[in-house]
Amino acid sequence: MNFSQNFFEIFQIDAVFDLDVPDLNERYQALQRRVHPDRYAGQGDQAERLATQWATQVNAAYATLSEPLARASYLLDLKGVVLAQNPTLDPTFLFEQIELRETLDEIRQTGSLTQLDAFRQALAEKQSADARTFNDYFKASALNEATTSVYRMQFLSKLSQGAKALEEELLGY
Repeated sequence: MNFSQNFFEIFQIDAVFDLDVPDLNERYQALQRRVHPDRYAGQGDQAERLATQWATQVNAAYATLSEPLARASYLLDLKGVVLAQNPTLDPTFLFEQIELRETLDEIRQTGSLTQLDAFRQALAEKQSADARTFNDYFKASALNEATTSVYRMQFLSKLSQGAKALEEELLGY
């Protein structure tokens, strides 16, 4: 167990955005079986503590790599790119975000699950397009453009979370 490994190295996979998620899932399950703290019960405090630390590291790696936005941000971090708290983005994109938020507010007022489903589908398509754009820029080592893609992905992710919260609200969860 090497705690200095990056998350991709933990799973022995290439540091790429378009990774094989089913393969990642299998590797995660195999690692969890190997390092789960229960396997080290009764082997002493140090062995149990190391197993807990390693399992925690594996869980953090999996959580990061299994989610596209987190994986993209992590890849940029590995390249030394620090994401800005308040980035400057294209005004057209920002206006589109305002319009999407207004659409979500209108759906909230109407309470239409059908409209919300259509909104979420359109949003998922935008997220997929931005993920593909990030992947293309990252592969080409165009880190400035890849970084802008991550900022766009962040906006859409937050909007997606708002849509999910609205669905739960409309369903009474």
